[in-house]
Amino acid sequence: METRQALWQANMLVWSKGKADVSLYKNLDSNIKKNTTFIKKCKTALSADSHQQLLNDIKKLSLEKYISEIVGSSIEGMAKCKNTTDIAACAQVMSALHQRFPDTFTLLLTHSLHKILQPPSRQHLAALTPEQREKDELARILKQRTYLRIAVELWHVGVLRYVQDGIPSLASANLEGVEAPRDGVAGMVGTSKEKKEEKEGDKHGKAGGFVYQVLKDLLSSDTTHYTNLPLAASFLKSFGHQLLSIVPRKQRAAEQHKEEENETDPVATADTAEKQNERAAVTLENRAMIEDILVTYYNSVAKHLLKEHLYIQRMERRNHETLYARGELSEETKQRCEKATKAYEKLLANTQTIADCLDLEMPDLPEDDIVTKVPIVSSGSGNTFTDGKEYTGGGAFEDEDARKFYEDLPDLCVLVPGVFLESQPTKKSETDERSVKEEPAAEEEPAAEEEPHPEEDTLHDMDPAGNDDGDIDASALIDEAITTEKDETGVKPTQLALVDALLARLPNLANRDLIDSAAVEFCYMNSKVARKRLIKTLLGVPRQRMDLLPYYARLVAVLNTYYPDIGETIVAALDHEFKGLQRRKNKDLAETRAKNIRFISELVKFKVTPPHTIFHMFKVALDDFSNYNIEVICNLLETCGRFLLKSPDTSQRMATMLETVMRKKTVQHLDNRLSMMVENAYYQACPPDRVATVIKQRPTMELYIRKLAYIDLNKKSLDKILKQMRKLHWEDETVRHILSKIFQKIWKVKYSNIHLIAILASGLNRYHPDFGMQVVDSVIEEIRVGLEQNIFKHNQRRIAVTKYLGELYNYRMIDSPIIFDTLYTIITLGHDFGRPARERYCPIDSPTDFFRIRLCCNLLDTCGMCFDRGNSKIKLDNFLTFFQMYILSKVKPPMDVDFMVTDTFEMLRPQLKLFTSYEEANETVDRMLLDQLKSVQGAEGKHQEDGFEDSESSDSSSDEGENDRAAIREREEETEEHCDMTVDHDADEDVVVMKHKEETLPTEDDDEFEREFSKMMNESIESRKFEKSIILDVPIPMNLRGAQDRRTAAQSSDKRDDSHMSFTLLTKKGNRQQAKTMEVPSDSVLAVSTRSKQEAEREEQQQLKQLVLNYCTLGGQKNWQF
Repeated sequence: METRQALWQANMLVWSKGKADVSLYKNLDSNIKKNTTFIKKCKTALSADSHQQLLNDIKKLSLEKYISEIVGSSIEGMAKCKNTTDIAACAQVMSALHQRFPDTFTLLLTHSLHKILQPPSRQHLAALTPEQREKDELARILKQRTYLRIAVELWHVGVLRYVQDGIPSLASANLEGVEAPRDGVAGMVGTSKEKKEEKEGDKHGKAGGFVYQVLKDLLSSDTTHYTNLPLAASFLKSFGHQLLSIVPRKQRAAEQHKEEENETDPVATADTAEKQNERAAVTLENRAMIEDILVTYYNSVAKHLLKEHLYIQRMERRNHETLYARGELSEETKQRCEKATKAYEKLLANTQTIADCLDLEMPDLPEDDIVTKVPIVSSGSGNTFTDGKEYTGGGAFEDEDARKFYEDLPDLCVLVPGVFLESQPTKKSETDERSVKEEPAAEEEPAAEEEPHPEEDTLHDMDPAGNDDGDIDASALIDEAITTEKDETGVKPTQLALVDALLARLPNLANRDLIDSAAVEFCYMNSKVARKRLIKTLLGVPRQRMDLLPYYARLVAVLNTYYPDIGETIVAALDHEFKGLQRRKNKDLAETRAKNIRFISELVKFKVTPPHTIFHMFKVALDDFSNYNIEVICNLLETCGRFLLKSPDTSQRMATMLETVMRKKTVQHLDNRLSMMVENAYYQACPPDRVATVIKQRPTMELYIRKLAYIDLNKKSLDKILKQMRKLHWEDETVRHILSKIFQKIWKVKYSNIHLIAILASGLNRYHPDFGMQVVDSVIEEIRVGLEQNIFKHNQRRIAVTKYLGELYNYRMIDSPIIFDTLYTIITLGHDFGRPARERYCPIDSPTDFFRIRLCCNLLDTCGMCFDRGNSKIKLDNFLTFFQMYILSKVKPPMDVDFMVTDTFEMLRPQLKLFTSYEEANETVDRMLLDQLKSVQGAEGKHQEDGFEDSESSDSSSDEGENDRAAIREREEETEEHCDMTVDHDADEDVVVMKHKEETLPTEDDDEFEREFSKMMNESIESRKFEKSIILDVPIPMNLRGAQDRRTAAQSSDKRDDSHMSFTLLTKKGNRQQAKTMEVPSDSVLAVSTRSKQEAEREEQQQLKQLVLNYCTLGGQKNWQF
């Protein structure tokens, strides 16, 4: 204040002299570069950081030739002064320039500021479109707000006096009768006639000063759209107390509170402020004129606010009626309503600011009972979608446990003495509690007054405080409402410590009994501070811990019976937070919105939150059916939708709201995620009526067998389950039928357990061959039926059956001819002449159907690796050739099928060269069939009409014939072993009676014998592991002897190395034998033993040779003697 007073005195002294003191400014620097730099600084660095340098430059530089440029740069630099410090620095720089150039700089600056603060002309606004006008007005308000603050500051320090002081250019200056340089236009301006007119208007134009004239120009003409209302509000918030000596109500209340504490003299303070103001530019006359124009403008704004309030209410009423009549609002109506609502909120906030700064009363805004007409629509005699009977069935909760959780609350009167249940133990706390509840009560009054009408106006409660900041966090209000600093003085620290310990344990009390015990414990430490701390803790639940909301709501419901202030404060705070979240469109608040609406919904189910509150929130979210509000609605329906729908008091109302939700979902084009969310929430709140699923009643034996096969079966329990199945009553047809059904319907078993079922079938087949035969027949028949029907939904079943057949072969229930017959059946069934071809179309195996290829690959992957030798290898090679022709007869297979075929061929025949064209494969198949036909003709001497299939069938039949003959021989041998012959030697004839023994099944003793025998064999094998192995010395095969002889000859030609001994190592790779030479040291055990053995054999051979020679010599001598 002292700096401002000093500047005002210095500036007024210059005004009184009319010229600057030349003696203060000597030896000035007229360097063009420095002067230009000063002009640039005024344009870019007119702030608190560089103002001292500017002041120094003003004293050192000669700036007379650059006045116009300095004024323009200063005007541009003022736009960058946003805070109070920069504005004060700007005022000091402008004061320095004014004190040096009062007759040029100040006049140009006055004119420039007045021109910037002028309202736009009507002609200019009329030429703009509404959108352009809105943007232009917004930019103008932002610009003029900064310049108005600077102009008021300059007027306050005495730089600016009156609007009439300004001149548009230096050519208009006429100081003390001597005209300044006018750039060749002297005599054209500043005539005597104009001077007379100015002198006549000085009495009226200079009244009130510069600020009054600017406010008058801005506010007097703004009586229609009130676009300059933010300027008036900003002016009063910044300078209302300084210029008008009017203390705002909030500030006055805070000062009175401080004065009561510090016991200062308010009269002395007021006198001091008044004396300071008297020294400044604000005189009583100027103050009265400025206040008068602002009050006049406020009265006009108040009338406009009332009109806008009524207009918004009428619009809400129409939208309400349209919404309940049609179920939706048009996009144009929504946009118009949203735009009007935002404009009304800004108007209301600025009006409240002006009223507070001028210490005036806000106009009475009447409440409109628009919701009285809503029940007429919502509570009609019938529903367009339902007749009211849909919601009568079923309870309000999912099950009995949920009902007990929400309805069976403990009575604290029984568990806690009555003295602890008094919510207001002392009378002194009554006034404190009233002051604490002022803000929640202010929010609850509109809801209490309009309780019969749930659809209250959404705009009335949006910002009751009228704050400019639309992003007010609800936590600020909550902290202010439950502040405990003043109340903790009379509470013992030990009691507060107990309360804090209890509140710290709340997040871990995820149990109904624990929450009830916490409520009882809280009653013993009840106090005003404890309740406030509890409320703050309950409201501060983390948004990630939504699982705590039901338990926190139960705690509130239990305590609310005897401490109603807890429930009221929590509901009011959550309601306020909901409204704040509706104003904020941030996407990162999804979890906060979900937590807020779920907490309120949980309190609804405990009947703590009134129904009209939740319906009002439902309606607000439904009006703006956008992304985040859709999530709010879904959370609401999932949490308390069923409760509201099944409760008699809210059933009809909730049904109407649900219909509206589904209408909006149908009309709007929502993405899949939001559409699925809405449907799930709707059907969770209103599940459709369905007939209860009839559970098939199965006999106990079937349940037991199914449990063994479907649940208990694994690798460890395989032997146990096999024994259990063998112990079943196989003579009972019912048990046999159950087992057949389970072993035939293999697709009901886990795919990974198919081989275990095959092991069980193989184990049971040893004791019940007819059962195994029935299983195999059903599997083969199932494969053929699947090929004939070719139903897409049975594809997984067909894959499982094919794998089952391969596993049956692996565990020796079937032979290879059945596998090959099945393979050929898969790729030839339905094709003409039993051979697929490109030129012939098959209706059950189209060229674009590749599922048969999958079946073949699956079967080959299961058991194809077993066909690696003998006749089965030749059969597999022939089938793979035929299979390639079948694949090439179709269109190009997809990538997954191609990879599957490649993997199968890589596993079975890694070295097989695949065909690249259908013609090549077809030609190879023809040659293969011809060769098979010739072999058949040479073997049997007769011609087969269908070479390929008949040859395959002949091979199969020959194999089967051999198997049959072997089986017959085995049966004959068994017959000879198990028959008793009784010979009756009568006189007349011999009678031989043959009796076959009954087939005996293996018993437990037989199994025990087998286990003991296997154990004995294993022990014998284990005991012989550590025996010395016999050195195997075999002759080299004939086919390798030639190469070995050549290798031996080559070695003998070289120098003989006596330190090593050569051995020939015989190996086998596949079906080929290979011989390799291995050098072993001569002193090794192997070499020594081999050498000794060779020497012994050589000696034995010499002995035998000598004996033969001696024998021959002896025989020759005898012959010669004869």
